[in-house]
Amino acid sequence: MANRRILCDRTVPACTQCSQSKRTCKGYGVRLSWPKANDKRRAVVARSSLPYRSTGHHFSNARQVNISTWDIEMHRQLSGVVSNEYQRLTLRSPMPWNPFKLDVTENCLFQYFQSNASSSLSTFGHDPTNIGNMLIRMALVNNTPSSAAVLRSLLALSSLHRSGLQTQAAELKIAALKALGAASNREIGTMEAIQHVAAGMLLCSFEIYQASCTSGQWRSYIIGVKSVIKASPLNTFLRDSGFNALLDWVYYHDVLSRFSLTHWHPLAIESTLIDLDEPVDIPSPPVDTDDPCMEMTHSTQSPFTTILKLLTEVCDLVAAAPAQMTPSKESDNFKSYLKILAWRIRSIPILDTTVDEYPGMTAIVELFQLATLVYLNRASGNIIESDAKTQQHIERSFSIFSQLSSCERQFPLLILGCEARTDGERCTVLDLICRTEKGDSSRSLFLTKKLIQAIWVQDDLSQGQIDYAEKLSAIMSCCTILPTFV
Repeated sequence: MANRRILCDRTVPACTQCSQSKRTCKGYGVRLSWPKANDKRRAVVARSSLPYRSTGHHFSNARQVNISTWDIEMHRQLSGVVSNEYQRLTLRSPMPWNPFKLDVTENCLFQYFQSNASSSLSTFGHDPTNIGNMLIRMALVNNTPSSAAVLRSLLALSSLHRSGLQTQAAELKIAALKALGAASNREIGTMEAIQHVAAGMLLCSFEIYQASCTSGQWRSYIIGVKSVIKASPLNTFLRDSGFNALLDWVYYHDVLSRFSLTHWHPLAIESTLIDLDEPVDIPSPPVDTDDPCMEMTHSTQSPFTTILKLLTEVCDLVAAAPAQMTPSKESDNFKSYLKILAWRIRSIPILDTTVDEYPGMTAIVELFQLATLVYLNRASGNIIESDAKTQQHIERSFSIFSQLSSCERQFPLLILGCEARTDGERCTVLDLICRTEKGDSSRSLFLTKKLIQAIWVQDDLSQGQIDYAEKLSAIMSCCTILPTFV
């Protein structure tokens, strides 16, 4: 725009210049106007240098092609500048049509979930980013209350991941719960049931992300999700559809919650390990026999579902028969059963494990296998394997620990980390925890780290004379809420 300065002669009550220009008298003023077409001082306007085609069709000037970091990385790989076999460049589709009207802040959270927060979803056997994309599709499929529940849960987790626990995250969580309540008052079809499961697992992930000692609701969401699966034919439908990863996600959290329930007895905190001569009577947690997720491993045979099924058997065994797990009271039949169970764990195929080209998962599966073996042997009084064989498992575990850039799965980190005896082994565990916490996909490892350190202290003080299962139960029972190790 062009402008002119008009000088006021400051005559009272109004100057001549201002009166003639019909403006308020304020001394110097500015009048704005559009420049004329033949004004040589106007901004230079670029014109396309490409000629029109002979057909007379006019082509728009909006024909620029942008180069992004994706293009640069692809060029570097194709030209041989970098060669990283684990790096996978992925072309992302534009955000699909959204039936909900998101404000600017929510839209930013949505984009953040897709690019960052989805990597924090705790899964086993699936790339968490792929599960995140599946959840995005569920949130945008329509504008029903069930879709709104998925969307609000997704945004709540994204807000928590980006900014920690604050008002926005709490309000989005409440909005998700209200949407689930509204959806429950409507007729629920197959898609709505799937969305209920997805929203419940997102809210479960919200609760366990920072492992806050003020909220133990994560297990309640798993119970609610299982009830939805039981009340609808989802168990079969999900296995025969593209949503099978959702069922595996539920199963993984349910199995690891069984491990937590096996050793978390907050009412038995007073029965500590101070008097080692007196047996500790720790009540067994109620076993969830009405379990719709227990059937999920029958339809797929993979190292992931197999190891989780065997871990379930081990946890139920430790929880239901603490007296039988002591060497002095075990029978020959029971000992044979334990050895068969250990053989089944060792027989899980590891080398050919691939997970949607997700790097590092083969090592994680092996760590789960080693952790389950060590846990079973320790809880049974070391009657399954010789000390030399168990030590081989532990040395192999620490070799894997030293090679991993991170270890988001906390169960093997807890079980195998507790086996560290030397300063070097303990530094390996602490360094791995530190590397893991620096990643975008990491959740809080504070509780797992504190439990491992507490176990180390007890081992040093007692020289290994405390019963393994009682030690785990006593220390885990000091947690004010049910701990999670997914």
